Amino acid sequence: MPCTASFYGGLVKTFRFGAVADARGSLTPFDFADLGFTPVRAFLVDAPDGATRGGHAHRSGRQLLIRVGGEISVETAHQSENHTFNLTETENALLIAAPVWARQLYRGADARLLALCDTPYDPASYVAER
Repeated sequence: MPCTASFYGGLVKTFRFGAVADARGSLTPFDFADLGFTPVRAFLVDAPDGATRGGHAHRSGRQLLIRVGGEISVETAHQSENHTFNLTETENALLIAAPVWARQLYRGADARLLALCDTPYDPASYVAER
């Protein structure tokens, strides 16, 4: 699961998780040791076409956003820099560290995102400002 690019001084990294396919279907392995953090929480987002989710940063921690289906664009901002990442079948994951702000736009009927976090849920950790 190689990191394919790094942004904001390493606070955001793109990943390519490759699937292994045969006649029975495909399997996509994830090796958490390669990420440099251990997830303690996960959540799955199913969103209708055109939905926007996120729109915040965190005070601490990291999240690995993994595209499971559909088309998902992730807008990020840190200091005066902005980037948009399109999660696809090949560039399918984005690791975002605090304090990077992020918002996701879901397109298509089957847009689905899996988020793995290295911190427990804490509503006080959210920062809405961009």
